[in-house]
Amino acid sequence: MSDPPDIEAELIRCAQAGDVSAFRQLAERQQAFLLACAYTFCRDRHRAEDLAQETLVAAWRALGRFDGRCKLSSWLYGILKNRSLKAGPSRVGPSIDDLPTETLPQQVSTPTQDAEQAEDAAQVRAAVATLPEEHRQVVELRFFAGASLEEIADALDCPLGTVKSRLHHGLEKLRKRKYDVNLFSSDRESLERNP
Repeated sequence: MSDPPDIEAELIRCAQAGDVSAFRQLAERQQAFLLACAYTFCRDRHRAEDLAQETLVAAWRALGRFDGRCKLSSWLYGILKNRSLKAGPSRVGPSIDDLPTETLPQQVSTPTQDAEQAEDAAQVRAAVATLPEEHRQVVELRFFAGASLEEIADALDCPLGTVKSRLHHGLEKLRKRKYDVNLFSSDRESLERNP
């Protein structure tokens, strides 16, 4: 997601000086992360693409005001979140067409199995949506956007330990609500080994 600080800093300096090519390189390096984050906000692929694009346009216009006190990914995440809030509330419980393709069945399945999987996914998303904001963000970024713990820490501009704590507490709340699913087990094990 991110470049070594010196490369990113040089691209930012060039882009701030009006170099469209440098900004394009920055955008390409951040695009997948922005799309994944946008999807966690709106739960609609097409709207997520629009939000990510709108974020990049807004970032280009405001790049002169970027002062480097936070990471570029954190700054972009803030723009994305603000644009998402202005767009209005997201839906809870997506349709199967809205789910990222990696959560769709990879093997041939029956219509009943497809319906059960879509229902399970909708229940998990609805349960996650009830978490407090700080826990919901981390759980969504980790499991729905596929961001690493380090990427989440960068995006939220908080320490890695805080991300691990929020993820742990978010998953505990889901477990207490009986929404523990296999999707969460590998991260729980790693959290227990590396508190």
